[in-house]
Amino acid sequence: MKTVIAVLLAAVLGFAAGYYYLSRKQVEKAAFAGAEESNWANEKAALEQQLAEARRRAPDVRTVTRTATVTNRLSAQEILARLARLNPETSEESRNHVLRQVVYNLQLLASLGDEALPVIQAFLKQNQDMDYSVDVLNAAGERVGRAAAASWASRNVTLTDFLVPPSLRLGLIDVLDQIGGESAQGILAEVLDTTGRGVEVAHIARVLQREAPGKYRDNALKAAKELLANPPPISQPNRIDDNARAYLYQVLAMHNDTSFAQMAQTLLVTTNGLLDKQALNYLSSTLKEQAVPALYAAYKDPRLTDSAARSSLMNAVLNFAGPSPQANQLFTEVAITEDIPSGVRVFTIKGLAGAPGAERPADPNILQSRINLLADLRGRSTDERILRAIDDTRSTLEQMLAAAKGRN
Repeated sequence: MKTVIAVLLAAVLGFAAGYYYLSRKQVEKAAFAGAEESNWANEKAALEQQLAEARRRAPDVRTVTRTATVTNRLSAQEILARLARLNPETSEESRNHVLRQVVYNLQLLASLGDEALPVIQAFLKQNQDMDYSVDVLNAAGERVGRAAAASWASRNVTLTDFLVPPSLRLGLIDVLDQIGGESAQGILAEVLDTTGRGVEVAHIARVLQREAPGKYRDNALKAAKELLANPPPISQPNRIDDNARAYLYQVLAMHNDTSFAQMAQTLLVTTNGLLDKQALNYLSSTLKEQAVPALYAAYKDPRLTDSAARSSLMNAVLNFAGPSPQANQLFTEVAITEDIPSGVRVFTIKGLAGAPGAERPADPNILQSRINLLADLRGRSTDERILRAIDDTRSTLEQMLAAAKGRN
């Protein structure tokens, strides 16, 4: 019995000792956690105070400058030499690939700014060039002759804003335009005074007029007139040169110059009996009704035998029919001359109400004068087809007159 009691007593004492030990550990652990939390609260408060003070302080802005060393940079001379070697016609690479290289190197040259100007100026003075334009081909893919190319060019609008420059010189003109400034303008003016190519005159004239309005007007007009009056031979012409006269007349029209009109009248019919449509457009747009005598004389010129050319002159004169006695005279001659095919005469009569592609008349005075012209013409013809054309056109003009009066 004593043994059992002793064992139980030992167990009770052991449990009590263990319970005391565990309780003490929990107390110590709780005390430590409380101290840590207090320390974190104090540290957090200090950090928040520092942040608030930093926000109240003025910002401290510092500029850090780094110097970069550029190696393998091409000079303007090296870039231009590379451009002079890029020939899309002889290169083993594809044409488009070569042209992309051309555009890339021209941009490299422009990025040099004023540094490139002396090199570009020296090259342009040499009158050397590299042709990037595409040959004119016929339906069979064969290169056509100069006469056919001229016909193609005359039917296309003359542009000076190129996605890819047609030649190296035109590309360099664009580079000078991008660089800008008086020095670049001076180089362009030098080329304007010396070039024999109409497209270069037109391109430079537009650039200079945009950058320095009016400053180089006389230079541009002088260059255009000289090349129109005495076109020099081009050693290596391309398809843009076939439309040189159109480019030059554009320069005159851009500056509203009429001083070349007298010379243009003598150029309307060429020595080989062709109509210079560029001179026709220039005279019609600048002199307007005052151009009728020259157009009438060209129509009557015995050297002009092409019916299409005579129709072009007749359409130009019709724009002034009604108020212009001489335009009315030519109109009447065409309408009643039986030697002229009736289809041509009918077309001419209907043109009084507005030729295809032309602006229809809207002035009441012009409309009434054309109605009167048709009334007079009706009594001078017995051709049934012509009479129907007169009546139909007169009815159309009367409707247009009523509408015009209604708007007023």
